[in-house]
Amino acid sequence: MTRVFVFSNIFPSYRKSIWKELLNLKLINFTFFYSRKSHISISLDESLNNENKYLNKLKNLRNFYFLGYLIWQTKVLSQVFKKVDSVIFLGEMTVITTWLASIIYRLRGIKVIFWGHGIYGNENRIKLLIRKTFLRLANHNLVYEKRARKIMLEHGFKQNKISVVYNSINYEQQLSLFQKLEKKKKNSIFKNNYPVLLFIGRLTKQKKINQLIEAVKILNEKANFNLLIIGEGEEKISLEELAQDLIRENKCIFYGKSYDEDELSRLIYNSDLTVSPGNIGLTAIHSLSYGTPACSHSNLSNQMPEVESIIEGENGFLFNENDIQSIVDGIIKWFDEKKSIDKKKIREVVDKFYNPIYQKEVILKSIN
Repeated sequence: MTRVFVFSNIFPSYRKSIWKELLNLKLINFTFFYSRKSHISISLDESLNNENKYLNKLKNLRNFYFLGYLIWQTKVLSQVFKKVDSVIFLGEMTVITTWLASIIYRLRGIKVIFWGHGIYGNENRIKLLIRKTFLRLANHNLVYEKRARKIMLEHGFKQNKISVVYNSINYEQQLSLFQKLEKKKKNSIFKNNYPVLLFIGRLTKQKKINQLIEAVKILNEKANFNLLIIGEGEEKISLEELAQDLIRENKCIFYGKSYDEDELSRLIYNSDLTVSPGNIGLTAIHSLSYGTPACSHSNLSNQMPEVESIIEGENGFLFNENDIQSIVDGIIKWFDEKKSIDKKKIREVVDKFYNPIYQKEVILKSIN
């Protein structure tokens, strides 16, 4: 039986679906190594640790951080001389143990695969040189987006050594909830029937939600739009103050945070457009999974890989970064041109690429 080790920094909740797909394979034995603690604010998954069939396939390690950004992972170097056919590392060059372990594995003739961002495209000369050196330690690179693959090809990486693996979240659960919602009549979140613009995520400065509120204020001078904001964060009070006029007119709701997918599915499904003035990330996949179009800014150097799921004019659009008028114009144009939408068509890109079944096939091809 083929044996594969996967070394990650943590077990983020959005990776649960793809990890389960790999862990349940019959002919390949996957073992995952990861830390149960995170230094960043991200939802971690612990549920698989409670299932007996995965007990020997999930191993704990520890991350030690130093100099502010470098990472040393315990238990990694102790695995390098064990019998294994392929190893997959998170493609982060700040993990010192990944450099060392990759070199040893390569010297042993064991296939090394990196799973990460590849080249971002905004690196300075020194950082780019280090990153290219690091990425060449791998036999194969799995990257999250076509743009990263294109940039790597431009820098001399071989075409057959790079695969786009995309990203996924709770695909099966969200598909099931979407199908249930499709059988019901669309419900209004607000007391009026105006279109609902949605933001979902942490309420931080980086997300630039103030730009969305300003855009909705301008929109409501000539038309009527509602704004639904789901999430919590340090910017909540200042954002509520900025949105006072909209709140007074019953056109803005600060819903707070929710981790209940059934609740979130109804809120997203019954919204008309998700707007993310900052980078959009997996929010794009979450929105499209429930047939709700999404939009964000077009500066790809400051974006997350999942922005590629937005197909201009089909399931959303892109606007100019930090340009409130561009947000306004984009929203007006979208609703002028899209009097009605087919939610199944909106989520087609998720069914095609951004799901664990597709990811599994890409990973297996890189191993084989």
